[in-house]
Amino acid sequence: MHHHTIADLYLRLSLDRDGKTAIDRQEADCRAWAERNGLTVRKVHIDRGRSGYKDVSRKGFDAALTAVTSGVVGVLVVWKLDRLSRKGIGEVGSALDAIGRVGGRLVSVMDGLDTANDSARVTIALLSELARSESRNIGTRVSSAKRYLRQKGQWIGGQPPYGLAVDPETKKLVHDPDTAVYARLIADEALSGKALVHIARFLNEHEIESPRGGKWSSSSVMQLLRAPAFAGLMPQTEYTEAADGTRKYGSRVVPYRDPETLDTVSIGEGIITPGERELIIRQLESRTFPHAGKRHGHKQGTALLTGLARCTLCESPMSQSGTSYVCANKRMGRGCSGVTARVESLDRHVTDAFLSRLPALEPGDPLLSAIAARWVQRQDPEVFAKRDAIEAEINEESARLADLEDARYVRGEFSGADAIERYNRLAGRLRGRIDGLRANLAAMPTPAVDISPLLDGELLREAWEGDVVAGQRDRLRLAIDRVVVSRGERGKRFVGHERCVIEWADMTPEDA
Repeated sequence: MHHHTIADLYLRLSLDRDGKTAIDRQEADCRAWAERNGLTVRKVHIDRGRSGYKDVSRKGFDAALTAVTSGVVGVLVVWKLDRLSRKGIGEVGSALDAIGRVGGRLVSVMDGLDTANDSARVTIALLSELARSESRNIGTRVSSAKRYLRQKGQWIGGQPPYGLAVDPETKKLVHDPDTAVYARLIADEALSGKALVHIARFLNEHEIESPRGGKWSSSSVMQLLRAPAFAGLMPQTEYTEAADGTRKYGSRVVPYRDPETLDTVSIGEGIITPGERELIIRQLESRTFPHAGKRHGHKQGTALLTGLARCTLCESPMSQSGTSYVCANKRMGRGCSGVTARVESLDRHVTDAFLSRLPALEPGDPLLSAIAARWVQRQDPEVFAKRDAIEAEINEESARLADLEDARYVRGEFSGADAIERYNRLAGRLRGRIDGLRANLAAMPTPAVDISPLLDGELLREAWEGDVVAGQRDRLRLAIDRVVVSRGERGKRFVGHERCVIEWADMTPEDA
């Protein structure tokens, strides 16, 4: 078969630190094994700083598994089995089943395992459970060490909040002489009631770098002000614990409380006091929760065109500020003079364009095909990930074949009987590979979808009016890539076709 001698490598490192060479060693060992066994390495998939035990996204893992289960490659090579996963036979077994169904192979170089041998699966099951057990034991030891350091009030690792540093002797937080004054300025501005976006704009206008060296945003200011350590309190990330003992960490960081006394623990000096932190949080929540029991914050109050509207001057996203969409770079003082448009006017224009255009589509319209493809992809993303992987590989191999043909017939690089024989061998191999990939693609199921409700004007409008903003935005994304908004004239009425260009899905931009 066309893919049996082609392999992809999957490499993973839980902690991605400067100077680490583990990924390089993994790749070198895997490439050497592939060469010894007559395999061609097509692509290397890498997950840096991603745990194989926790429930985290691993794009490299997903891409590598898709490549072998779609038939793009015949072999998936990992350095050791625990690089593939530390979740036990549940995840590993599922991967083995998917690989086995298409006649693929999984190879673990350092473990000496190859699923081409039937006996390998038993060993893989044992090693995968050992890796899972080891991760649980490591997690227990780490949790114990962190608990000990927390109770002593010592910093447990990571970058401290802006304005603070870790004393190397006491392991407690102290003021950073270079940034503490700016951190206190941020706190004073927040305590005075200034909006976070105004604080971020002020910092950017005065070229005060954020903790990561870039520009400030309202979210980075909020994260700083909410950080318990900013007030000299030991932080802890909230988590939920499953029945098997695994923990799923959330995004909320709260003050750590001693499990015996339930008191918060000091971590050293803070930029603000705990009392000031409580005051700031109450101010922030008063803006986010204006009515008891009802959240009106950023996530639920997001405007219709969030993520779709773009500033024509700098192409940055536009988000709602008051009653208008405003260029993000303008709001944050990042150098763009900016574009603004009233939310009500722009929403109405785009909504009318969407509700009128879809029912008017004729069979065979490219926009109709794009909408159908996006709708189907939402229903079965795994199948489409495999189709996309095969199509991408067909395009790459076709480009190689075209370049090879140019080399012979245009550039004249193949001359003489031996050279022509080599050309025929290379071209034949590429054509066989392309034909095999096309056969794989043809065999791949194509889910069907009924988009007729989108094409019926009355049904579409009824569904639109009965939906929430998030649902309406999802419908727009089926047909619209983005809405580019230009600057208007002061005092002039908003005219949609003059102020914005709707870029319809998979089509050339055109005026709405």
